[in-house]
Amino acid sequence: MSNPPWKPLFLAHIETLKPPTFTLATTTTVPPSHPSLNPFHDPQTPLPPSHPPTPRCRTMVYRGLLASLPPNPQSPLSNHNPPLYTSHLPTFTTDSRMTKTSELLSTSRPGESTSTWVGGYVEAMFWFESAQNQWRMRGRTYLLAEEDVDEARAITDVLARYLVPRDTGTPSEGEEKKWTWKKEVQMHFANLTPALRGSFANPPPGTPVSLGDNGGAVKGANIQNDDVMNEDGIAAVARRNFRVGVVVPEVVERLDLKEDDAKARRWVYWIEDGEWKAQETWP
Repeated sequence: MSNPPWKPLFLAHIETLKPPTFTLATTTTVPPSHPSLNPFHDPQTPLPPSHPPTPRCRTMVYRGLLASLPPNPQSPLSNHNPPLYTSHLPTFTTDSRMTKTSELLSTSRPGESTSTWVGGYVEAMFWFESAQNQWRMRGRTYLLAEEDVDEARAITDVLARYLVPRDTGTPSEGEEKKWTWKKEVQMHFANLTPALRGSFANPPPGTPVSLGDNGGAVKGANIQNDDVMNEDGIAAVARRNFRVGVVVPEVVERLDLKEDDAKARRWVYWIEDGEWKAQETWP
């Protein structure tokens, strides 16, 4: 699939956002009062009968587009994957043990660790103060795990449809073989700060501090560049819990409020027969 018409302006607006945060909206069928949604929940709490969807919102950090990590001279794996592709799929990172993960993956239980998996539908909302523009993207999510992403062909084959060659031209067969999904996940992990890398080895999110370190989990550990790819210790634990979230937009809306009220407009983009369509609307 070719790059969508909204991508250049979206990337121009992203450059103005420091830090690049957005709001991620998910839903859950677990009642708001259920213990599994309590910050101090037992991950093994049985689920109740289905409940009408409850909205959940979180502030996330935008981690670039899939296959197009933002340049980071401090990353020890900046050239881990050859720079062959780009896409229009926003990414974020998360811990597999968080309640958010079970909301993204409707087949999992709160607190249940999952590997590479296809998720449900979300909405990502970006507000760009300087441009006075709001962007909303609605689509399905995917979570990628280092341990099995290269074997999860049912998922990566879907995401591969959205990868397009960079300006350097069509990659050769030899170059394509050097590019892997596992390396992509590892690059995302390495692109974080040492403190953020270490946070994925913290005690399980939501467990009471009174329970202790939960089997030796370390709060506040830093994973330095030389240790990022260690196969044991804190780095290995952190990478097992680490997930790259990918949003595949199906509908994109841009609300422009920079002009006076008489000129304010909203643009809606959607996919039809494999091509992006656009419609200018009243806000």
